[in-house]
Amino acid sequence: MSIGCAIITYNEEDSIERTLKSVDFCDEIVIVDSYSIDNTVEIAKQYTDKIYFNKFVNYGEQKNFAIEKLSTDWILSIDADEVVSSSLKDEILKAIKNSKFDSYYIKIQLVFLNKALKFGGAQNWHLRLFRKGLKFSNSIHEKVISKNASRLNGKILHYSYKDLSHYIEKLNKYTSISATLNLKKNYNVHPIIRFNLELFKRFIIRGAFLDGYEGVLYALLSSFYQLVKYAKVKELN
Repeated sequence: MSIGCAIITYNEEDSIERTLKSVDFCDEIVIVDSYSIDNTVEIAKQYTDKIYFNKFVNYGEQKNFAIEKLSTDWILSIDADEVVSSSLKDEILKAIKNSKFDSYYIKIQLVFLNKALKFGGAQNWHLRLFRKGLKFSNSIHEKVISKNASRLNGKILHYSYKDLSHYIEKLNKYTSISATLNLKKNYNVHPIIRFNLELFKRFIIRGAFLDGYEGVLYALLSSFYQLVKYAKVKELN
């Protein structure tokens, strides 16, 4: 069974090499770039010659464009700021041999301020390994849907934020996108209440404080994300 990796990129020069090194076990690597203006493509050329350019519409369409370029039996889809752990590499290669499943969920673990967080909702399962033929939905939270899936124990480390400034930049971008997409939904909860509910869930129920300063800070920022999103929906309405 062959395996290929699909990655979409845009101005990822700070992280793409780390990501590409972690998927060197794949038979094919496909990069679909949204016309980066930094050194992303030049770096990627050192690891693969399967580099394509496509105008970005949404994450689902862009990722589907990438997986269609692969000719392998299995597909591993990761983001340009993610790293496949060593234990996961071996597990993936074993899993795709005579597998009775069509896909596998993998736990994505957030690395925040150089610390891999374990609590507060910083680890989530996502379907990232699947047979060719399955596709992503076209939405802001794109996902692959499969009725025959299992789970792997290894993790993908997610280096989502370079620093606090980068977090705030992404917060503003994604809350605006999410608010626009959710305009038709009935958001009856007040933004302040939504902030408090999110903070309670992350800090108390999911134990964000167990990750120390980094965990507490991330819980606060994630709760603030919800406040801003709901406030933007309220503003748009």
